[in-house]
Amino acid sequence: MLLFTSLAHADEAATLFQQGNQAYQAGDYEQAAAAFAQIIALKKENWQVYYNLGNAYFKQRKTGLAILNYERASRLQRASEDLQFNLDLANLSITDRILAPPRSAMLVWFEGALIFFSHEQAAGYALFFWWGALLGLIFLLTGRKESLRSVGRILTWSSGALCLLFASIFLLQWYEQKTEQYGIVMEQRVVARSSPGADATEVFIIHEGAKVKLQEQTGAWQRIRLADGKVGWLKAESVAKI
Repeated sequence: MLLFTSLAHADEAATLFQQGNQAYQAGDYEQAAAAFAQIIALKKENWQVYYNLGNAYFKQRKTGLAILNYERASRLQRASEDLQFNLDLANLSITDRILAPPRSAMLVWFEGALIFFSHEQAAGYALFFWWGALLGLIFLLTGRKESLRSVGRILTWSSGALCLLFASIFLLQWYEQKTEQYGIVMEQRVVARSSPGADATEVFIIHEGAKVKLQEQTGAWQRIRLADGKVGWLKAESVAKI
């Protein structure tokens, strides 16, 4: 019964995906969005479903929902140029321009690597170079000729360093997914306050489509942090988790 249900949902998701694409091509973006949203409700989503849903919302000028779904797609597929282009395009239409403080070149490069490689790719490369380091170690320890031991030495150090690099990327991606949560502001204009309460001091205003880091939640209030370091509390219902 479980297998039958899974297959039925897969067939339904494929039909909905086709219907969504047809509606999108016909210019019926609301119907397209509804079809892609139903696939997500069936738990049969992938990055392409989120990407297409983001496109359908962007065509309806629902910028917050478009960015939310582009970001969700990006978590599953980091290497798509079309996805990144559309996400950047959507971000150009939002009100807030939140600039992060300057960072070192090494940190910028490493953060770029975290974005460029998917979780699966980082794990695959780490395993590949681990085997390379092991093979080099075998050559180094058992080689009868100096040339073979020299190759083993180079292979061990180079593969070991690359294995450590990709393992670090994998672990940091895993840590980020487990501990760091981000959200997109859904309301057109939101007042962030100094503490969780409607009578608390206003600290800044943020607008639809802005990406924020989610911190603690107290009741109906969510503490957020902006890329520039500002911290404030806003109603939890005004932000959607990526």
